[in-house]
Amino acid sequence: PPNAVDSYIIDDVEGEIPSDLSGVTFYKAGPGNFQRDGRQYEHVLDGDGFVFAIKFQEDGSAKYTGRFVETEYFLEEQTEDKIKYRNVFGTQRDGGVLANAFDLTLKNVANTNVLQWGERLYAFWEAGRPYEMNPDTLETLRSVTEDGPLKGLGGIDCKVRGITIDEGGPIDNIVKAGKSFTAHPHVEDEDTLIGFKIETNAQTKFMTLEFTEYDSKWNEKKATSFSVKDSLPPHDFSVSKSYYSFFDNPYGEMDNMRYLIGLKAPTQIMQLALRQPTKVHVVPRSKGQDPVTVELDHSYFCIHLNGLSEEKDGKLYLYSTGWDLTDESFFPQSQDSAPFLGAWGGAYPDFTRGKVPPSLLYETVIDVEKGTVVSHEEVRPGIVIEFPTQEEDKPNMMYLAIAAEEYTSLPSSGLCRINTETREMETWWADNKQFTHEVVPVKKQNGQPGSWLLTPLYDAGKRHTTIAILDSEDFSSGPVCRLNLKHHVTYGLHGSLARQSQSVVSNSLPAL
Repeated sequence: PPNAVDSYIIDDVEGEIPSDLSGVTFYKAGPGNFQRDGRQYEHVLDGDGFVFAIKFQEDGSAKYTGRFVETEYFLEEQTEDKIKYRNVFGTQRDGGVLANAFDLTLKNVANTNVLQWGERLYAFWEAGRPYEMNPDTLETLRSVTEDGPLKGLGGIDCKVRGITIDEGGPIDNIVKAGKSFTAHPHVEDEDTLIGFKIETNAQTKFMTLEFTEYDSKWNEKKATSFSVKDSLPPHDFSVSKSYYSFFDNPYGEMDNMRYLIGLKAPTQIMQLALRQPTKVHVVPRSKGQDPVTVELDHSYFCIHLNGLSEEKDGKLYLYSTGWDLTDESFFPQSQDSAPFLGAWGGAYPDFTRGKVPPSLLYETVIDVEKGTVVSHEEVRPGIVIEFPTQEEDKPNMMYLAIAAEEYTSLPSSGLCRINTETREMETWWADNKQFTHEVVPVKKQNGQPGSWLLTPLYDAGKRHTTIAILDSEDFSSGPVCRLNLKHHVTYGLHGSLARQSQSVVSNSLPAL
């Protein structure tokens, strides 16, 4: 709602804000605007990016700030109150084929993730470039140098991202084509953040991921490239001591002509290949060792991975949430393929029409030396869960939003904590008509064990959002504190935290 674009001290607080959260800022990003000139966007994931921050202050209070990511696309459409650009998931300009044909510029909605690293805050969307924001005010900044995650992506004015023709050569410069940057960078330690740049060569069909490690000032420490033919970029990846790993999801043939002539958006021409085994690529972080590619024995679609994975007993352990593409209820095995996300449509995923399959948590064990899959199985069979996060000092402790048991596809209304070593699970369920989302753990200070767990709760009955704070050491008892906002905010996608917020960014200026 309009009053979510605001900044104020939260005065409706239930319980006591933990004192050691002082200096922490909790950021959350997601789609926040879904229409122009009275016309509803065709898909919720086409929504314009909105970021909010909860800053825990020294006096014990908490401050809310919320703003849209003011990309050049957003500002132009806001000024004219009109859909001016094509979108990835289905929203297109009025006028049909004549208005959309052969225009390959896709609106960067900057709605997937937000992360402060060092003194700089970025909003991410995986099919485009990141946008820098002021960590305190959330004002979108105008980048004047191509550094940090922008370095090597091509000119800031590039309109076609993730697809190149001559890999940064003169043709790319003419058509303004460049690389994109993942929406899921992962923090390994206080001086190492890892992300990847994406490009697919339109001539050779090779997709290249350039895994890049940054220090705390966004200086590149090292980069490793990996290429594979006829694949699409992953949404997420995982980092272990020795490897970068990601699932190569099975896609069928795409009818590119329907996209080129303006009939369909990119995800509307994508199909999931139901008879094609899913591959996992394991890329060494150090030189001198070759990448390893293994195959599962069936089709599986990975959505998210645990950011930090483990290696033990010579094997790599990956934990991912995703869809079982052999599930007859959602993926008829009489067919070779099924529609991808573009088939959801509407302002929100419709769980009543059988279009949203249940997301399950899987453990995948890989023997890298032998190049084989040891196992791929559900951690808690039938439990429908999403958005895995981990405790900083206990990567085996995973937090997820839980929807239901017995494979029932529903929006999440609870939280769960799973020990991936023992597979023990604790749950907490929200009240009726309240919906849960991703948990962001904050390590406790002053020698206290465990973490504070921050997560938004949306109350559909009251139409407002609460920021809940749970104690990892007493998880099943639920929130120890609730920060009730004056309004609701975007249901959101991903979030992060920062221990302090700096507003001065030397190489960026306020947006025009």
